[in-house]
Amino acid sequence: MPHRSVTVDESLLRRMARDAAVYSLTRPVAIVMWVALAAGLVLSVFTLNALLSRGAEVSTIVAWLPAMTVALGAYAVILTTSSARRAVRTAMPVESVVWVALDEDRLQLGSDRRRSEIPYRTFQSLRVGRDAVIFKVRDSSVATAIPRSLFSEEELAMLRARIS
Repeated sequence: MPHRSVTVDESLLRRMARDAAVYSLTRPVAIVMWVALAAGLVLSVFTLNALLSRGAEVSTIVAWLPAMTVALGAYAVILTTSSARRAVRTAMPVESVVWVALDEDRLQLGSDRRRSEIPYRTFQSLRVGRDAVIFKVRDSSVATAIPRSLFSEEELAMLRARIS
């Protein structure tokens, strides 16, 4: 099958990193983290409110716990976003030409002088974002982001059928 290519620019990198960060922040483990943070926030607000309504003295830790919980959530988003940006930039530097071709049993992917042939069975799942297609590697926490513009709707349907 012929391949399509795209030249990576700064804007595409940012958009792909955003899709990769959203993917990371909505994985099952991340959702557990968000639920735990939300529960911690609710509990700390109720505890603070109960102490204040009784006129009890509030320790500094209890007073700052809601703000620290929100800050921890914000830190997780910032850390995940910067990590996604760094990973995408390392895989596809600005001005690199990225191409993809789909064979019967494998995905061919290239960037400048690098070339990979990855059997579809290597992937556990894929998620299509606005600007990136995220391929989750089987039995690993690793995911690969490829520009969405390199795939047609028919190719994405075929990939979904072969990967799931």
